Amino acid sequence: MSPVRDERKDSMHSLLGRLIHHSLTLGYSRYVPRGQRAPATPHLRWLLRPILLSLVLALFLPGFAAQTATRVVAWGAGTYVSTPPDLYSYGQAIVPASLTNAVLVAGGWRHSLALNGDGSLTAWGDDELDQTEFPAGTTNCLAIACGGLHSLALNPNATVVAAGDNTYNQTTVPTNLANVVAVAPGFYHSLALESDGTVSAWGMSTTPTSIGTDPNYGQCLVPPGLTNVAAIAAGGWHSLALKSDGTLLGWGRDDYLQASALPGLSNVVAISAGAAHSLALRADGTVAAWGQNAYGQTNVPPGLSNVVAIAAGGWHCLALRSDGTVAAWGAGTPNISTNLAYGQNLVPPGLSNVVQIAAGWAHSLALVGDNPPTRRAPMRSPAIETNGFSLSIPTRNGRTYALEFKNSLDESIWTPLPLAPGTGRVLQLNDPTAPASRRFYRVREW
Repeated sequence: MSPVRDERKDSMHSLLGRLIHHSLTLGYSRYVPRGQRAPATPHLRWLLRPILLSLVLALFLPGFAAQTATRVVAWGAGTYVSTPPDLYSYGQAIVPASLTNAVLVAGGWRHSLALNGDGSLTAWGDDELDQTEFPAGTTNCLAIACGGLHSLALNPNATVVAAGDNTYNQTTVPTNLANVVAVAPGFYHSLALESDGTVSAWGMSTTPTSIGTDPNYGQCLVPPGLTNVAAIAAGGWHSLALKSDGTLLGWGRDDYLQASALPGLSNVVAISAGAAHSLALRADGTVAAWGQNAYGQTNVPPGLSNVVAIAAGGWHCLALRSDGTVAAWGAGTPNISTNLAYGQNLVPPGLSNVVQIAAGWAHSLALVGDNPPTRRAPMRSPAIETNGFSLSIPTRNGRTYALEFKNSLDESIWTPLPLAPGTGRVLQLNDPTAPASRRFYRVREW
C-alpha cells in the first residue's frame, strides 16, 4: 500500500532531482535468465548522487528527498563593479554570500540567476532593465535562463514567464504558449520547446531585415514543419534545434556558418549557442564547435573527452567532465589585446565536484555540490535479453543520460556507455556487453 503523497513536496523533490547533476544508481543484484524480464522489486532504486554511493545502500535504503547545501563559483567579467560601469562589469560574478542552496544557475550579458531548492530565485548583477525582476508570485520554477538583457523562467504549469528588456518583444510571451518543457533566450529573442516536440519563437526578428542599428536575421523564423525536437539553444542572433534522432537544424544569423550544422555531425545529445558560434556534445562524450573563431572559441582543446555538459558564452566555451571538473576555452585570457579579456576562460584552480555549468556573455558560473538530494523513482522493464541488458527511464528535454556499470562492487570505477539525449519521453538504455551473470548499473543525468 502506497502512502498518501504530498503533491507540493513531491513536485519540489522532483524539481531538485531534475535540476542538480546527479547519479541514478540502479542495483541489479539478481540473476535473470536471458529472454526473461525482471519483475518489479524493491531492490530497484534510483539514488541521486554526484559522488559514488555504495550499491549496498542502494539496495536497501528507502527513497527520500532533502535539500542540501551547494555553492556557486563565478569568474570572468563582473568580479567587481566599475564606476562608471563598463560594458561588462556589473557584479554578475559577485555571488551573494547568502546563496547556499542553489539547484540551477544561469548567466546573461551582465546578470546572473540562481534557482534555489525552495523554488525561489536569486539574482545579481545588472538590473537596469528589470531583467532580474520577475512578476510577483514567480516561484517553484522548473527552469531558468538568461538572455542578453532579459530572462525566462518555466513555471510548474508548463507556462513561461519573462522579465527585462522588451525592445523587440522578447519578453512578450505568446498568450497561447503552453505545455512548455524548455526555454532558451538569445540576445534579443526567445525560444520555447513544447511537449509535442515543436518550437515557438518570439522577439527579434519576424522578418530578416534591419531595424535601426540592430540586425534582424530571422532568428525567430522557425522552419516550417520542424518537429521531433529534443532540445533548443538560442545564440546571439541565431537559433538551434536538436532533433530526437541526434541531428541538428539551425536558422537566423549564419555569416560564420554558426546556424549551419557541421557536415557529418551526428549522434548529438546536447547543444549550446554563443554570440556567433555553436557547440554540440556527441554521445561519445566529445565536443564539436563551429562558427566565429576570433577568440579561439571553436578550438576545442585536443583530447577533451568524457564531457557530459556544455555551455557557450558570448565568445568562450565551457565543458563539464564526468569527474566533476571543468574545461574552458575561447575569449578571456588576460594580457591579450582584446576587450573581452576578463578571465572567463580561466577555470579557478582546484575547482571540482561541479554538478552544473553556465556561461554568460563574458563570465562563467559553476554549481558545486557534494550531497545532492536523494529520491526513489520507478524503474521500467529492466531485462537481460539476447543482445544484453536494457532498461527504460522517463527523461526530460535538454538533459543528458548515460548508463554505467560495474562487474563487482569492489571495482572503483564505473564503466560508461554512450550518452543519450532526453526527449521528455521514456528512453531505453542498453548495455550490449552485459554477461549472463549479474552486473551492477547506474544511470546518470546531467
